[in-house]
Amino acid sequence: MTESKHQILLVDDEENCLRAVSDVFELENITCFTANNATRALDIIEREEIDIVISDVRMPGKTGMDLLVDIKKIRPDMQVIMLTGYGSINDAVESMKLGAYQYILKPVIMEDLLAMVKELQEKIDQQKNHTPFEELDVPKGKKILGKSPRIQNIAKLISKISNTDLPVLIVGESGTGKELAATAIHYGSDRAKGPFVAINCPAFPETLLESELFGYEKGAFTDAKTSKQGKIEIADGGTLFLDEIGDMKPAMQAKLLRVLEEQEFQRLGSNKSHQVDIRIISATNRDLIKAMQEGMFRPDLYYRLNAVNVVMPPLREIREDIPILANYFLQDYSKNFNRKSVDISRDAMEALKKYHWPGNVREMANALRRALALSEGNNIKLYDLPSHITTSDLPVKSVEIKQKSLLLDDIEREHIKRVLDMTEGNKSLAAQMLGIHRDTLLRKIKKYES
Repeated sequence: MTESKHQILLVDDEENCLRAVSDVFELENITCFTANNATRALDIIEREEIDIVISDVRMPGKTGMDLLVDIKKIRPDMQVIMLTGYGSINDAVESMKLGAYQYILKPVIMEDLLAMVKELQEKIDQQKNHTPFEELDVPKGKKILGKSPRIQNIAKLISKISNTDLPVLIVGESGTGKELAATAIHYGSDRAKGPFVAINCPAFPETLLESELFGYEKGAFTDAKTSKQGKIEIADGGTLFLDEIGDMKPAMQAKLLRVLEEQEFQRLGSNKSHQVDIRIISATNRDLIKAMQEGMFRPDLYYRLNAVNVVMPPLREIREDIPILANYFLQDYSKNFNRKSVDISRDAMEALKKYHWPGNVREMANALRRALALSEGNNIKLYDLPSHITTSDLPVKSVEIKQKSLLLDDIEREHIKRVLDMTEGNKSLAAQMLGIHRDTLLRKIKKYES
């Protein structure tokens, strides 16, 4: 067995506990320092490269809570696990609010502690070995995250095409990050200092879309009290992103084709042509080949737009990237909730990886924002996630038709039973996972027990 590259500090005033736990770590080839008080622990942290601290909550003098506060001041990124007896669970919960990773009840079950340590080691490795913004040399927040082969190939393609002026067509389901890919192309190009102007084509009626794109002169129509620049003019020197271009009407497509061919346009109500220097990136979740066959999309515009094709995969096809995306969203959103070092439990992460994500990355981002708002402490639990995510893969116990008809009550009874099994009988957690009030769950349990 190879030696772990992570170093652990164990802090407890009970010498027997220190010796027993450190012996197990030694058998697992995990380097473990020990300290019998908080002051000595801080000395070791200053001298050694400690990755994980495991500390008792109740200690004479400086308590484990005091130690946690000191650690977070000098090493906010350090992971801390608290050990607590049954009588001090409230302290343990409070410690999580102060930034602890998790707490474990005494007497310590070493299998549980080792599993948590290994989970933390994986998390630390991910943070140290993966910089989620390393794929492209563009600003933070404007890059595509992921280590899956498909995402890496997209990153490589974008890096190749960014500094060209080729039109790009990005295709993919809703929520897969098409606009993010467009911004990555823009900010990775020589046009990065110019504007990135986006317009959602189906958000405007056809006549209003034309004025939004081309602008208009004063008096061009009844409400045109002043002249106005259009998106094309505003994007001069930069990039124009046309989102969901598959919804654009054929008449509007013809006018856009002229801009692509001649790099010029006319405002509504004017005969004067304006030259522009823009790159056009478009995106759609529609099948444009089928739309061309049905006469709903111009072939000449399609081939103009599709000089380079970028296909954004649905999240269910790149499940290995879910942990990277989840950790990024949690760290990003935690700033809005004044939370630090937010992470996610193993069960919750497994639920994210198993869910089919019809809304793709956008749906996951919203689910994690909700979970963060509802959660307590700095660790997202399974029951913090929306119930349709946590229960989507729960199989409904088969009911033999010969013995019992397949009634809705039968399915609901079995489903409630399985969720209660998952929560080990905790009705409050089960109600959260089922998305119902606890009183409603109690009524249903009473109904099915009668």
